[in-house]
Amino acid sequence: MTDRPTRGASKREWRRWARRTRETADPAARSAEVCRALEEWGGLAGVVLAFLPLPDEIDLRSVFSMPGARFAVTRTPPTGPLTIHPVGSELETHRLGFSQPVEGADTIPYAAVDVALVPGLAFDRSGRRLGRGAGYYDALLRVGVAVDALVVEELPVDPWDAAMTHLATESGVRPVSSPRAPAPGSAA
Repeated sequence: MTDRPTRGASKREWRRWARRTRETADPAARSAEVCRALEEWGGLAGVVLAFLPLPDEIDLRSVFSMPGARFAVTRTPPTGPLTIHPVGSELETHRLGFSQPVEGADTIPYAAVDVALVPGLAFDRSGRRLGRGAGYYDALLRVGVAVDALVVEELPVDPWDAAMTHLATESGVRPVSSPRAPAPGSAA
């Protein structure tokens, strides 16, 4: 395990640490354990927004057939917010290498999403997410998906960073403690 940045370190330093840690923690190899934890949790119902993984992320596709839930995935357009599409939509490869629904695929409105499973480079115990830096998921955050090795005590936050309500790891799904900063759109 690589040395964690100290309190007050920048997001850039945390991202560097998370990328090095992912090499030994191997989130993709823990996918079955995380998916089992999500299945046992029982909180996946209604419209569940998930993601199609990058090679170093948890692969959630085994839960896409769970009864009681309608799964959806995101499309990352060249500009603008993520769009949400039913699982089973025709896919293409994004320029960054991940699969996504093709342009013009049927969409699901944001308001229809009941639970969002969100990838991250790391999370802290109060539910803050360290993403890859584009901010696409910040309006949809709810259940952070990672491995235990990438859940730390505290990460740096910006005013626009939204907190998770739960974290899903190979140890199970658990609620997080109260966030330290307000969610987007709330009074500071």
